[in-house]
Amino acid sequence: METADAGARLRPGLDSGLALILVGEADRRVLPALMLAARLPELEPRALHIAVDPEESRRLSEAWMALDLSWVPLHVVEPEDETFLGCIQRLVAAEAAVRSRVLVVVPEVDLDRWWQTLLHRSTGRRIARSLLGHHRVSTIVLPFPR
Repeated sequence: METADAGARLRPGLDSGLALILVGEADRRVLPALMLAARLPELEPRALHIAVDPEESRRLSEAWMALDLSWVPLHVVEPEDETFLGCIQRLVAAEAAVRSRVLVVVPEVDLDRWWQTLLHRSTGRRIARSLLGHHRVSTIVLPFPR
């Protein structure tokens, strides 16, 4: 696991692209996103976790190692005095400033019932909408079937 403070860029490779996979926990939603990033040879894959809860971040780091996902570096960032969404926007903007492009992958579970969408899809979709209009940034919301 690699850790970066929220004020620093996450080790950019100048003029290269980045596939940034947003990770809340190491569950089945993340695997298709990681596999997608691995199939994009022009983009450096990187997982990003915003550490809102230290215990949750510790569990994620342990699960990441136990599942042998180290082929995609996990960056854990503690937000500064900002919202969760503001932290993601700032980090993506910093990466986009020094890279040819940034692809943000937002994994989500494909839900069966219409009302489940109201409960479970708001954060990922809100992140994707907030990144619209950022120069050299594309966003994919990647559903994983239940």
